[in-house]
Amino acid sequence: MKVLFVSEYYPPQVMGGGEINLSLLTEALAKRSVEVTVLTSFYQEALRYEEKKGVKICRFLKTGSKPEGILTNVQRSYTFPRSVIKEVKCILKKEKYDLLHFIGTSVIAAPALRNLGIPLVATIESYPALCPKGDRIFHGKEECRIRCSFASFYSCQKDSKEIGKTKNTAFLKYNPFALSYIYSFHKQLQRSLPYCNLIAISTYMQKLLLQHGFKSSVIPNAIDVQNFKIFRKKENEIPAIVYLGSLIKSKGPHLALQAVKGLPCHFDLYGDGSLREDLQKTIEKENIPATIHQPVPKEKVPEIYALADMVLFPSLWPEPFGRIAIEAMAAGKPVIASAIGGINETMRWGGGVLVPPGNVEVLRETIQKLIENKSLRKKMGEEGRKAVIGKYSEDKIIEELIHFYHQAK
Repeated sequence: MKVLFVSEYYPPQVMGGGEINLSLLTEALAKRSVEVTVLTSFYQEALRYEEKKGVKICRFLKTGSKPEGILTNVQRSYTFPRSVIKEVKCILKKEKYDLLHFIGTSVIAAPALRNLGIPLVATIESYPALCPKGDRIFHGKEECRIRCSFASFYSCQKDSKEIGKTKNTAFLKYNPFALSYIYSFHKQLQRSLPYCNLIAISTYMQKLLLQHGFKSSVIPNAIDVQNFKIFRKKENEIPAIVYLGSLIKSKGPHLALQAVKGLPCHFDLYGDGSLREDLQKTIEKENIPATIHQPVPKEKVPEIYALADMVLFPSLWPEPFGRIAIEAMAAGKPVIASAIGGINETMRWGGGVLVPPGNVEVLRETIQKLIENKSLRKKMGEEGRKAVIGKYSEDKIIEELIHFYHQAK
């Protein structure tokens, strides 16, 4: 079997859990004698073509430099779809594939590529096709329950701090042309879905797709459990608490920072985003025992978890899946996470504590409880690792994916 994946980004360019999952899937498929090619975007100093761990990587697509900022997102939305159509057709003229598998927003090219004579598959791992803002936070306050229209989007976004990973400035909030452009891109993505065999990364995402009239099959994100080793720290060290993710409001790092204030611990945040400067000022002004680090390559992530005593996942937005939770649990670390979206699903088997999203007091009390109870931390860590092995191991997920491919053909 030969599969051509199309993704806007691919490691070492990582914008979220989607790219990490894609690299794991492609490498695992290659191990099982599936011929895998990934068509992705070129970036400065990268090779146009290379092969890693049996995966052919072609970096010919064009897009914006990053998913933040107004101008770069306009560039992405205009350049990227056209680039996908052109380069996919070019590749398929030279070589035959059994399947074309879109990841994320690359599905926007599906209508133009529907007559190529091969099945189209799309993994829906984020919300742009279901929510123009991309976060499904209604008026910036709570999980959205509606099917969006332009009127509801216009009203909702005025109360939102971010649209995607971009700050929702006055230029966007009150600019009908910019908002119409964003909404139009959302509708283009949505109109592309019927041309594909859809994969939802969680039951939560499957239900959302069904709410919008689209059927899908659930194949969760996978994890190579062997990369995450159990590591016990020395006795008298202060508890180390870790946050990994974008430093944006919807991810909740500002809430985590307030929750650890005054507690006997050290808090390390790994990530970047629009809140970074404000978070650093808060740390210095309020003397919080915390350090902000640059994002780390995915190869280094297991080392971060290994040195942690617990992991915080305080999202305000309904995560489609919640990769942080399964990574931390694979490393045998307890997770304190928001009870919202797909996180409810990934943590339903144990491995941590779910708290109400946005409730700093409950988050703080839960952190304090785990700081004081090492045996409980150990028990949660053991439960979590066992659950991840049973539900999200690479072998299990790859078997499900290959079966789906055969059904799609």
